[in-house]
Amino acid sequence: MKTIHKHNLERTADVQEIKIPASGRPLRVDFILQDRSLQMWVEVDADTVIGTTDSVRRFKIFHTGAGIPDNAVYVGTAVDVIKPEAFHVYELVA
Repeated sequence: MKTIHKHNLERTADVQEIKIPASGRPLRVDFILQDRSLQMWVEVDADTVIGTTDSVRRFKIFHTGAGIPDNAVYVGTAVDVIKPEAFHVYELVA
């Protein structure tokens, strides 16, 4: 059985380290207009006890036109429709 966990992302260009199981699969990234936050939803095994098998995974937000390294795997894009501004989320691997 699987479940989905929500993770907050900071709207920064810094690398963000988030504890997610190695088998976790990022599904979606959204910009939440009400509090101007970025959220990432990750599918994980429901039998996983939070915090016990987590590994630190690295994510980075890129703006449109920014260079993206070869070791970055696309997760999703979220758009702030008020500003407008786009946040392209990638996981940095290896």
